[in-house]
Amino acid sequence: MMNILLPVFFHSAMGGLHLHILSSVKHVLREGHDVTVVCKPGPFAEEVRTLGGQVIETDYSTDDVKRVIEQVRVQSYDVVYAHPFDSRQLGLAVAEANQIPFVLVIHGMYHDDIQQYHQSVSRIIAVSEQIAAYLVEICPEVEEKVQVITNGVSDSFVPTDESQPSERLVGLFTSRLDADKLFILDVFLDALKDERVKSLPIDWIVIGDGTQREKYEARYEEALAGTGQSMEWLGWLNQEELPQAMRRADFIIAPGRSALEAMAVGKPTIAVGSKGYQGLVTPETWQSIAGTNFGGIGTKYDGYTSGQIGDEILRLVDESFRREIASFSVKLVDEHFRDEQSQRQLVELFQAVMSEGGPVVDFHDMYPFHRYEQLHYFRSSHLLEGKLETKEKQRVKIRDERDEARRNTNQVKRDLIAANRTVREQEKTIKALEKELETLRQSAQETVQQRDEFQLSAEELRSQIERVKKHPIGKFFA
Repeated sequence: MMNILLPVFFHSAMGGLHLHILSSVKHVLREGHDVTVVCKPGPFAEEVRTLGGQVIETDYSTDDVKRVIEQVRVQSYDVVYAHPFDSRQLGLAVAEANQIPFVLVIHGMYHDDIQQYHQSVSRIIAVSEQIAAYLVEICPEVEEKVQVITNGVSDSFVPTDESQPSERLVGLFTSRLDADKLFILDVFLDALKDERVKSLPIDWIVIGDGTQREKYEARYEEALAGTGQSMEWLGWLNQEELPQAMRRADFIIAPGRSALEAMAVGKPTIAVGSKGYQGLVTPETWQSIAGTNFGGIGTKYDGYTSGQIGDEILRLVDESFRREIASFSVKLVDEHFRDEQSQRQLVELFQAVMSEGGPVVDFHDMYPFHRYEQLHYFRSSHLLEGKLETKEKQRVKIRDERDEARRNTNQVKRDLIAANRTVREQEKTIKALEKELETLRQSAQETVQQRDEFQLSAEELRSQIERVKKHPIGKFFA
């Protein structure tokens, strides 16, 4: 019987990492071992308790971690099974102090500063071949310690009888809808915007939730407007509900563990992860795709060309092709990716490192070096804090100056607008005066013309009078 300490650090409340750990907790408890999970409070901690595991809650702040270390140091753990970052730091400190085996699992393309502490690590678990190769490239000293144990799928994800053919297709998309998954969300959006895909009779199902849901829900709905396609949002589903929803689909778009679950229920699966687009899992592509942990490795947007996912969806219109890929997917998962296999490997690894014993640390000899580094990093941290504080003051000053300049610019704009308004009003007045002056000119011209006409008439009258006077009888009228 083993007593396992399992520290894990995460940001999101639930996700693939949590399911990975819950599977391990469930298995080791069923095998009769004990496990204590160190994690943040929340739904994940409650899930562990429901399974029967022990939980030590922490927010992973420095002061609270000290409390946790005091609590776990007096316990008799046989192995520390840690996940990266803050949880690795906690687990490694306890393992070194208690001189027990330390096992680290790496889920993606990151090394978690392994070169700094590789001597104290008993084993490193990589969830794919490419991740293992990457770790060895970063730190060649760990080559003998790295072991690949892939993610596994539980037996609740199994296919059912084939559904009856329909004139409409059901496409399912599943992912956590948070900022670190934007690439996945954008690739799915590219599928919805593809004119070739828009012309297909597809009813979409979306499984997942997160901080980006509202924004992308609006974008997805906008992309579907006028297409005749529909979209049903199911939110976050538990492990009992998820297989049933997946079985409704004709094909599934999913990352990482979800891609494996989709294949396990017998669905053609397009793998797209947070780091890269991998495409349809087929007999020709599965090994390279699995090597990336179904999209956990890649160059994101640089490795994707718009329309790629649309190409794969068009291939899946062929019903016979879908059945062929579905049958292959189930066989692949059963042979290589069932959870029972992965968890058995994990327990065997724990037993192996226990028999070997943990790395022995000579604290007496190492103390001055560790103490120096502690003091050095403590001072460096304070120096950096001072520099950051200075930079922050500069940033605030620049921001205030920028805001003042904006206010001045806005005032100038307002003054200019007012001046323009005044000019426009003056121009209107001038135009009115010019119009009035033109009217007066025309009136004067008419008056002059009338005067001239009157003078002409008078002149003609005088001329006539003179002619009359000159007439022989005119003198009698004069």
